[in-house]
Amino acid sequence: MSLDESAVERRRYDRVAVALRGRYMLADGKEFDCQIVDVSPVGFAIRGPLAGDLGERVVAYVEELGRIEGVIVRRAADDEWFALDLRTPLSRRRKLEKKIDWLVRQQTGEATERRRFARFDQEQEQTTLQLSDGRAFVAGLIDMSISGAALEVDVAPPIGARVTVGKQRSHVSRHFAGGIAVTFDREATVEIVDEIEMAWPHAERC
Repeated sequence: MSLDESAVERRRYDRVAVALRGRYMLADGKEFDCQIVDVSPVGFAIRGPLAGDLGERVVAYVEELGRIEGVIVRRAADDEWFALDLRTPLSRRRKLEKKIDWLVRQQTGEATERRRFARFDQEQEQTTLQLSDGRAFVAGLIDMSISGAALEVDVAPPIGARVTVGKQRSHVSRHFAGGIAVTFDREATVEIVDEIEMAWPHAERC
């Protein structure tokens, strides 16, 4: 895509002002907590303690939106914020569009928890949910952040039950139609969350 085409593509999308927690990893592997201040399906503005270099690849996990990946195209002189152009395939961009649409609806009071989960069930990644008795199940990854995940899975352990998602020890925090939400025992690093999201395990679906 040429620079002119990229500019036209960016203008197709309105940026949405948000205040979302996240964590980002620079190309050298250093990780930092951050706040996302505005979003679109093709770009993000991130406020964090350290901005990388122009053109540097960044991977981040953002509450409500999950994994984003892009390159730094602008940065503040005082390093307080930087902007990413996203580098995502079309299928993931469409999912991101749906999530951003849900955020807008949430801000205007139009979204509900059930609609949120219902909207994210296409083209899911998969991971493993392992119970305390050792049984493992394939789970569709509806939503993920550094603090927890929402899973579509055909088993519903009790609230508070100890489980493992990928390699991350967790506990069940909520049930919803068709799945569960879990909270990680410890906030995951970007690298660990990335590993969970991108895994395609071999487990039985009950």
